[in-house]
Amino acid sequence: MRFRTRFAVAAVSVAAFVAWSTVYYSKAQVGASLPFATAVTVGNTVTTVVAYNPSRRGLKICNVGATNDVWIAPVNTTGTTVTPAALGAGSFLLSRNSGAAANVTNNCINMPSDIAGPGGGIPVVPTAGFAGITNAATSPVTVWEY
Repeated sequence: MRFRTRFAVAAVSVAAFVAWSTVYYSKAQVGASLPFATAVTVGNTVTTVVAYNPSRRGLKICNVGATNDVWIAPVNTTGTTVTPAALGAGSFLLSRNSGAAANVTNNCINMPSDIAGPGGGIPVVPTAGFAGITNAATSPVTVWEY
């Protein structure tokens, strides 16, 4: 009887430790082997592009439109936006494509690599949300969350 009790206590302790370490050390999006892709239409008023996500490991935002430029700015965890503005301070420019051709590169921002710079000198965790605005009308934006 004592052996069974000790074995049960040990098994429960090991299971609890494994469960705790899985939750504590997992920083990636749970169950995501591929990125979540989202299409967003950004207009000439401030539009939410992507929400805050504390488990996000990477983020790529691309202006896939051929007509309008898009400016994006971060949103902090409390929901306060650095208001994006066309040609405005605090905004990242995602230029429009030059045309709908097979060899045109979309204008994107990749986080953390574009923010950390070459060699990854600055540790960046891209969990913030982003809002966007265009210079006129609307533009399609594609978001990949890793």
